[in-house]
Amino acid sequence: MSTRSLVLAVSSALLLVGIGCGGDDDPVTYDTPIKVTTSFSLNIDGQGLILGDAPNYTNSSGTMYSIKTLRFVITDVVLHSANASVKIADLHYYNVADPTTQSFQYTGLPHEEWTSVSFTFGLDETDNVRDKYASRTQFQLDMQWPENLGANLGYHYMQLEGNYATGPSTTAAYTTHMGPRQLDGTNPDFPGVTDATPYHFYFKVTLPFTPVHIHNEGRGELTINFNLNDWYKDSDPTDGVDSEYDFSDYPNQIIMGNLDAQGKLHSNGRFCFSADMVAIGGHHD
Repeated sequence: MSTRSLVLAVSSALLLVGIGCGGDDDPVTYDTPIKVTTSFSLNIDGQGLILGDAPNYTNSSGTMYSIKTLRFVITDVVLHSANASVKIADLHYYNVADPTTQSFQYTGLPHEEWTSVSFTFGLDETDNVRDKYASRTQFQLDMQWPENLGANLGYHYMQLEGNYATGPSTTAAYTTHMGPRQLDGTNPDFPGVTDATPYHFYFKVTLPFTPVHIHNEGRGELTINFNLNDWYKDSDPTDGVDSEYDFSDYPNQIIMGNLDAQGKLHSNGRFCFSADMVAIGGHHD
């Protein structure tokens, strides 16, 4: 048999095998990598986010406030099923002023029924190291943590800023910033205070959602809902700790090294989030 005839014979045999791999009751399975797109839906107790100077939202303390800036970082984003856990992002930096940061994609999910997503809000001790993410230029510029709060500490977890009402027609600026602390006694805002070890205020979140079966050749759309008003609400009144956060409790707004403020935000933050997921397209179970 000639070489050409042999190639044709092998090709025909492979084609027949492929056709014969599945009938109506045994469909062919295509292991096309499944893509998931993750986006963020921001709200204030169900109201849409409108950026501006004039206070237009009310927190649980009854204080009106506005939102001008929102930046935050989440790490170790993992999608879970009963059989698998897949990390879909090591680090994602979100900036409300930059549309390119407001979603991210991952390709490579297996064919599974997905039930929850987990992540760390902020960066843990291993990751929150000064200049570790210098190659992420905008994140480095925006989120580097003040060195006088800890020379070996790295980045903000969040910067939420705006104005709050101090009277019927007066306002002041607020800065809801989150991050770690290790003072060395030289910070003028905390005179003489030295921390033997760092304080860290990152937290982990697991968000269940209605189980979603994503078929081969389909894709998933994951939405992480983020209620900004819950930062200021004592979201777990059963724990015996009053974590209601009122801007007027911190009139100088120097909260980045303030253990009381950081502790309240740490307690409340895990209640800010929920998640939804839908599957689109796909076939061949």
